[in-house]
Amino acid sequence: MSNTSQYSIELPLPDSISEDNHYQGGITDPIWPDNFDDALGLNAGPNPTERQVDSEVTATASGNAADDNDEQAVRERYDIEHSGRIARQDFLTILRADVLATDRGELQKVLKLLSRFIVEEVERHPSREHIAILEQIPKSYRVTITLGFGVNLFVDSQGQDRYGLSSSRPLWLKAMPNFPGDAKDFDPARQASDLILLISSDHPYVNAAITRYFGEYFNKRFIATHCEDNPRPVLRFYELEQGFGRKDKREFLRFDDGIQNLQMDRQELERLVYVEEEDGEPAWCTHGSYLVYRKIRENMPTWEVFEDADQECMIGRRKESGLPLSRQSKDAGGLTPVYESHTDAADGPLSAHIRKVQPRRTTYDLFGLDDLERRFLRRPYPFFDGLDSDGRSSNGLHFVAFMKNIQQQFEHVTNMWQMNPDFPIPGTGVDVLYAREVLSTVDGGYYFCPPGLRSREDYIGSGMFI
Repeated sequence: MSNTSQYSIELPLPDSISEDNHYQGGITDPIWPDNFDDALGLNAGPNPTERQVDSEVTATASGNAADDNDEQAVRERYDIEHSGRIARQDFLTILRADVLATDRGELQKVLKLLSRFIVEEVERHPSREHIAILEQIPKSYRVTITLGFGVNLFVDSQGQDRYGLSSSRPLWLKAMPNFPGDAKDFDPARQASDLILLISSDHPYVNAAITRYFGEYFNKRFIATHCEDNPRPVLRFYELEQGFGRKDKREFLRFDDGIQNLQMDRQELERLVYVEEEDGEPAWCTHGSYLVYRKIRENMPTWEVFEDADQECMIGRRKESGLPLSRQSKDAGGLTPVYESHTDAADGPLSAHIRKVQPRRTTYDLFGLDDLERRFLRRPYPFFDGLDSDGRSSNGLHFVAFMKNIQQQFEHVTNMWQMNPDFPIPGTGVDVLYAREVLSTVDGGYYFCPPGLRSREDYIGSGMFI
């Protein structure tokens, strides 16, 4: 392989429905192959020398273009930015809904039809009709649709068990509480929904078409199939949100988002993202995952007043390279912060964002856990909602995170570290991005995403009814 520009990398595809796949799509898939040669297709298929390297991969770890002949630089960049990581789709749509089914049996029918809708859209191939001559059509828009259940589906805000599911409620599922930094008008308990759908693909029109299909046709199809004599909606769709991804992984604050996200080796998945049999959850929850959704508004006029050096101190990383402010690091790309002491400000301000959310202490905490055991998987997307009446942009980040235990992971990180003014030492203050009102949380909720479909006769959430 003397000239790496002779090779190309195709985007990984999401997992399909199979007996070997326990998980819902859109949580930990699609992922980049661990091995660079596998990504190039060198181990599958003839004539690899006819391929072209994707421009995203042909840059060095420092962010500059790599020499076409510098195979080692390309491989190192792949190992740092791609190997075992999510090959995130370009667009996200968040659709929430409340269930209007009258009883337990009707809820099962709703979930069965909802699952069929999801399968139809995930497996739909890109249309080749009405396409202009020579226009490139992808083999797949890499659609995933992830369904999550809110606590109101099990016990609603009035304490009613509408569908006899209270005994099946996932152990850590509840209404999201308020946290410091929440907007004054954000009431997560009031804004909670029964269901959430995360629709992801590589084309905004695909997301729009799928969303419209759910909103306009689901109830009509249900009525035609199940209740023609008593036509009425069984789902109320509302609260549409949209996000997009940038190829350079940066968001509006102009820092690389997700540098220290989880890599998808099997051990980390089982330990940190998905529920296992020994976790004390109801049996049907095994292979499911908790979803924490937070819509975080970024106050750009406030942020842009600060000089680059001040912004770096607030984040805890260099703006251009993404390198941590810590004086040493131990991974290949130097991106993992290593602190001689978690209370030493010589490695960056103690209230900096990354120091508050990933302290990386060398000893176990009071609960007997290593800090790394508190990590969770994030799939964030920036959003832009337009301009307000004063001409200011409404933009920020859809914080989407998956984990096996909300209390042990997200809530501990938020309450004990990020928003604890006395962590890591008394008087540190809360995360400086919230303290200086650069960030505020305006929406969100907790959900549980059941296991995936094991067959075409299965439906999402079927284990609750056994």
